[in-house]
Parts: sequence; C-alpha cells; structure tokens
Amino acid sequence: MDKIDFQKKAVAALFSKLAEGCTKAGVNPNITIATRHSVTCFQLRRRGNDIYITVKQLGEVHYHLTDMRGKTSGRKIYYRYSPQDSHEQIIEKFADDFGRLYKDFLNADSLCGFTDICLSYGVDTDMELKKYEDYIRTECQQN
Repeated sequence: MDKIDFQKKAVAALFSKLAEGCTKAGVNPNITIATRHSVTCFQLRRRGNDIYITVKQLGEVHYHLTDMRGKTSGRKIYYRYSPQDSHEQIIEKFADDFGRLYKDFLNADSLCGFTDICLSYGVDTDMELKKYEDYIRTECQQN
C-alpha cells in the first residue's frame, strides 16, 4: 500500500469508529474534520477538552490531547509509514485505539488529568488506557 492509500484508508477507518462511538454513547458530538495540503485533521471537542488527530499523506499519524485546564500532551506520534509494515493491521489498530479513546472521552466528559495517555502502534492500548477507564468506572459513572 502506498502512502496516499494509507492516508485514505486510515481516515475512513477512523471516521467509522468515531461515528460508532457517538452512536453507542448517544451524544451529539462536536467533531471537525478538515483536509488541507495533504493533511486530514480530526478535532474532537467536549466541554473545553480537545483530541486532535492528524493523518498526513506522508503516512504519519500524530495526535495531541488538551484538557479543560489547558494542560496538553504536546504532539505525539502514533505511527510513521514504513513500506514493509502491515498497513491493514496498523490502520485497524489505529482506528480501534482512537475509537476506544473517543468512546472513553465521551463517557468521562473530560480528559482532566489524563493528557499523558501515550498511544502508538507498538504500545499496549489496554495498559495505556487502564487508569483512564478505571477513573471512568469509579468516578464518572457514579454521578
């Protein structure tokens, strides 16, 4: 798969997961999707919190998280294109990881204290999201 096809398929897969998350959560989301100069940007906002994901035609996927207090993760790299990688698996994991983060984000209504979440193709998503999901189960669902 070349870089342009990688971008197209990654964007379509992520869009599908975000729509699925909104449907399951039953919310009307604040999502902006824009493509400029070979870069597709997803901006997911809720109550002053922000998840910003970019998928570049160069085959790079970046993101940053900002909470309502202005604390930010800075730009983090999820994946950089390499021709020998299994791109279908990478796209599937990318969409699953960010679909799961977005579902959690909608359930928690906040990123407060969790902008340090570090997702990447080579990282165990369960370990990275464990504290955030534990917080959601104990604190958010009691209210």
